[in-house]
Amino acid sequence: MTTAKRQHFNPRLHLQHFAGTEPKGHVWTYDKRTGEVRHAIPEETAVERHFYSIKKSDGKIDTRIENFLSGVESMAAPIYESLLRDVVPKANTQLRADFATFLALTYVRTPAMRKTFADGLSRAIQIAGYVHATNTEAFESITRSYEKEEGRVLSDEDKKRLRETLLDASDNVIEVPKERTLRALEAANELAPILFQMQWSLVFAAHGFFISTDNPLVRQVDHKSCHPMYGDHGFLNKTAEVLYPLSPKRLLLMTWNQSVRKIGFLSEAASIR
Repeated sequence: MTTAKRQHFNPRLHLQHFAGTEPKGHVWTYDKRTGEVRHAIPEETAVERHFYSIKKSDGKIDTRIENFLSGVESMAAPIYESLLRDVVPKANTQLRADFATFLALTYVRTPAMRKTFADGLSRAIQIAGYVHATNTEAFESITRSYEKEEGRVLSDEDKKRLRETLLDASDNVIEVPKERTLRALEAANELAPILFQMQWSLVFAAHGFFISTDNPLVRQVDHKSCHPMYGDHGFLNKTAEVLYPLSPKRLLLMTWNQSVRKIGFLSEAASIR
């Protein structure tokens, strides 16, 4: 079996519907960081070598995550085409569940989400280190574990420097292995059922067009619903609107508003940023 080396963080199933005619079959990309504008076929867009692969201890590459994502996309493909024909999968059906899974994975599989996971993990490690450094018994416990694992004894000076480092990690950089950030995909298990339960509608761009991004599934809430301490409650916020552009002219809208049942139209040029 051929190993899938080039792996998309924005599915080809999605990108192919944003391919234009100049050049034919190409997707135009604007790089916000560099200002560069380029075009390429969907197969060469939003792709990275072994983005989801894991290198095992024997040197072999494990691509099961990429294979799993490909399987999810295959199940979502006919539903995607139905949405483009203005057919929304009915509530409480397997078709809606399959597409909700695809959308949830689309949200969590991006570089931005994996970076967010890595940042959160590094902060948790720093906090744990600080807590251990402020408790003598806990600090002695981790130093003993380190000595046993490494087969060496730390001097009093070594322990002093270690404690100081844990108490003030401002000059330290914690590197999170790429494989650990794949844990971000687990959030799809919680997100898919939420999207499944929301009210689904289609929106058309009467003028202008929709665009896609590296993070095509977008959530927005009424800022008045945000709590200064507890935040906006994420996708469970009852004012949440979840937007997913299907093509330059069609967009899937998911809300908690049960009165949103008819297909809607946008009279102004629209874009997802």
